[in-house]
Amino acid sequence: MEIQKKLIQYNYSSRSGAEIKYIIIHDTGNANKGANALAHYHYFNGANRKASAHYFVDSENIIQTVEDFNSSWHCGDGKGKYGIWNSNSIGIEICINSDGNYGNTLLNTHKLVLYLMDKHQICKKRVLRHYDASRKICPRTMSEDNWSGWFDFHSKLYC
Repeated sequence: MEIQKKLIQYNYSSRSGAEIKYIIIHDTGNANKGANALAHYHYFNGANRKASAHYFVDSENIIQTVEDFNSSWHCGDGKGKYGIWNSNSIGIEICINSDGNYGNTLLNTHKLVLYLMDKHQICKKRVLRHYDASRKICPRTMSEDNWSGWFDFHSKLYC
């Protein structure tokens, strides 16, 4: 698994030494042709978007846009009631571009999650949906049939 490091210059802050406790899965919500990981890197590096993620994953690439030791702006500032926020989590965006292969994108995401679980000693129960942090319906592509896509993806993880 190759991770391309293309760091953005906006939309992140120091983690200030906070422990990484969670991996949060999102999808981009952008099914347009060409809306792959590289396109999202360019978008978030182009201006202050007031949002970001550590990684963008498509059917061919994994691009890291924010260092793990920094906080990307993907799930909230810590004021929410669920205890998951930017400074204690890593955000992964699954690209859902219509010209990509969603099955391959999920395989790449799965590999990345397993790698990050090992790297940061995060157990399966702390790999969560954006929904678990904020109740936003995200990753939307996994939300149909009572989140069956999410539960299938999550069942393939192990500690």
